[in-house]
Amino acid sequence: MRLLLPLAAILAVLLVACGGGDDKTESPSTEGPASPTTIASMTPVASMTAQDRSEAEALLKAATLQLEDLPSGYTLDEEGFTTNEETAQEQKDNPYAPTLEDLHRFGRILSYDASYSQEVTADTFTTGGTLFVQVTSAVYEDSDGAAEALDFVRQQASDPGFADEFEQNFASSSGVQVKSATVSPMSFAKVGDDRVAFEMKITAVSPGTDTDLDFVARVVGVLRGRGIDSLTVLSVGSPSPVDELENLAQTLDERMKDAFE
Repeated sequence: MRLLLPLAAILAVLLVACGGGDDKTESPSTEGPASPTTIASMTPVASMTAQDRSEAEALLKAATLQLEDLPSGYTLDEEGFTTNEETAQEQKDNPYAPTLEDLHRFGRILSYDASYSQEVTADTFTTGGTLFVQVTSAVYEDSDGAAEALDFVRQQASDPGFADEFEQNFASSSGVQVKSATVSPMSFAKVGDDRVAFEMKITAVSPGTDTDLDFVARVVGVLRGRGIDSLTVLSVGSPSPVDELENLAQTLDERMKDAFE
């Protein structure tokens, strides 16, 4: 399972254009999401008081999928919050990731991400199935900045060199031999004010064997008001039907609407 984490991390960082990173921490307990008036007064995390930070964290957790929204069998692996500085530092060697200047230009305030997985056995890699779900929520100073961030994602993912960079990153992070990698846009049901969706496929040689493993990652980014959330579902073999992903995205959009509007 740990072999798959670099792939999910690469996807999540791109799809929120500034979303979560790999530095997970235990999230503090909170009373609930911030009110609309508090959201409007949010400032970048460096200028936040402890109360502002707590309210921003509560807002982000309320705006994304929770364990109860997922099919049975999933467990929460880790969760955490990421600042602009942390995101930029973690992704400084990735030419397709946003720079610190990009993040400040977009007005990103803070992001939250959580990773969920199911039990993986040897049979999973033989018969196929979903391995990993990652959700990320990012809040911006205003809706214009969020829209600009989503456009950034769209442009980066459509660059012809992105698939090559994606393949190289996965191979160097996981230590496996990658035979092929493709990135393609997906047709997806309307959710939020805007959305992007694409599918990534990787064929890699299983370590110590001559067996090919086919990984499919479907990623959806949803814009709602001043928030962008992403949903990444990683499968081996044949992925679940698209309508199952669309149902999760609809639930995600409902949570975003309640939190950001």
